[in-house]
Amino acid sequence: MLQTGLINDAHSDLVTCAVYDFYGTRLATCGLDQKICIWALSTTAIDSSPQWSLQTEWKAHQAPIASLSWAHPQFGDVLASASFDRTVRIWEKVPGEKTYNESALFLDFCGSVRQVEFAPAGYGLRLATVATDGWVRVYECLDWNRLDLWALADALDLERKGVERPSAVTAQGEKDKDGGEEEDRSSVANPPGGSKEADGGWSLSWCKDPYGPSFLAVVVGQCSSVNIIQFSPSRSPNIIFKLDLPPSSPPPNTNRTITSVSWAPSCGRSYHLIATGDREGHVRIWRVDDQGEDTTGDEDGGDTDEDEPGRQSRHSWSAKLVADFDDHANAPGMTDGVVGKVEWNVTGTILSSSGSDGRVRLWKATTTSAGRIWRIAGSVGVEQR
Repeated sequence: MLQTGLINDAHSDLVTCAVYDFYGTRLATCGLDQKICIWALSTTAIDSSPQWSLQTEWKAHQAPIASLSWAHPQFGDVLASASFDRTVRIWEKVPGEKTYNESALFLDFCGSVRQVEFAPAGYGLRLATVATDGWVRVYECLDWNRLDLWALADALDLERKGVERPSAVTAQGEKDKDGGEEEDRSSVANPPGGSKEADGGWSLSWCKDPYGPSFLAVVVGQCSSVNIIQFSPSRSPNIIFKLDLPPSSPPPNTNRTITSVSWAPSCGRSYHLIATGDREGHVRIWRVDDQGEDTTGDEDGGDTDEDEPGRQSRHSWSAKLVADFDDHANAPGMTDGVVGKVEWNVTGTILSSSGSDGRVRLWKATTTSAGRIWRIAGSVGVEQR
């Protein structure tokens, strides 16, 4: 039986993101009310429902907040937020207090920022972002003891395949040095874009393997493919592999845009698991094998044409679809269910998915299938209080 808890009146408007910290004892939430709330898990009896108490809340942006991400605790108590006001902000907890101060502000975006995610600790204090302008940007903290010093380490335009490698510091944690007010960015909270903004999908997820190269799975815009990007300190970021949705015969005008992607922690597996959710209402799980370096690239070992990032691959990849569920699309009373989010647990053995049918579903591989057969492990609906 699944154990559930409920936080009443967490926000005054729709909640857009909820993320646990590294230890699972605190929960950060954000929503359309432009606020971030930090909740702490109260100590309760084992057989009782978890109780969450509000530690602090503050207005963090000038438009709805889309995404939050906790940094690894070795870097301190650090939280990143992304918003429709086209900014990303870094927040650090004040020592000895419950409040958070803004340490850095990123203003490089020409569209709303839909997701942020800190890289695994082994890659350093790095933050990946994806925005509706089509760019994937990775920021790196230059000094872990000074969270106001960040640089834009890598940037890749997935819509035009452009690459940029600026190195200057791009964010300062302070506002106007002359004491003026921060620039009003509320006017860009709803940038033009039509159906692309409403029907697209922007999501990213780092590879959790701390010993391998730095990989990032990204979905941008109205796309039915997942881009696997490799980052390297010696060359520009490049797309090394794509996961394409399997062919189907959907009804006319069906939107198959992928809305969410999640890369599972490896936990000793010799292969990767990547999950996707889409506007067709499907949850899919892919087994991805990295077969090592591909020595068929350019002979001198240097970069290839940066206008064609896909040609820079040094790894040979293969993928196989191992699970495909349409429960969110075929829920009672639903005709066009959408999967909003997919996420793995810390061991990469259980996948959770949430959809417009108002249910969170859990998926788990059978014990004797070696990850080839997946079944539903439970579900929670809005009616369960």
